[in-house]
Amino acid sequence: MVPCMAVEVHVIGRVQLGRFAVFLESAAHWQAFRAARREAACRILHALSGEMNAVRLVFTYPDLNAYEHEETHDAADPEYARVASAMPFAEGTVSYEVYREAETPQAHKSESA
Repeated sequence: MVPCMAVEVHVIGRVQLGRFAVFLESAAHWQAFRAARREAACRILHALSGEMNAVRLVFTYPDLNAYEHEETHDAADPEYARVASAMPFAEGTVSYEVYREAETPQAHKSESA
């Protein structure tokens, strides 16, 4: 049996030029909206180097099923779409990446000991 493993979802995008303050305001509203619904918390990071106006939204879920359940629910909710779409991402710049911790051979040895 494969144990459930926590996953991180990274949403990477670029904020429209000159609209970073608007992004921060709308992101705060979106985070409060998510918190009221008891959805996964989101850390918002902004790039200090690399592409200008790049941001990364990082979510942690107990397993992939929890992420997929939340994503399915949000995708069908027009109010969620309204609140989330207020964040001024530049068109075509948003992408999603899903990560989980790599299992190293050393981790298996210490678990079986």
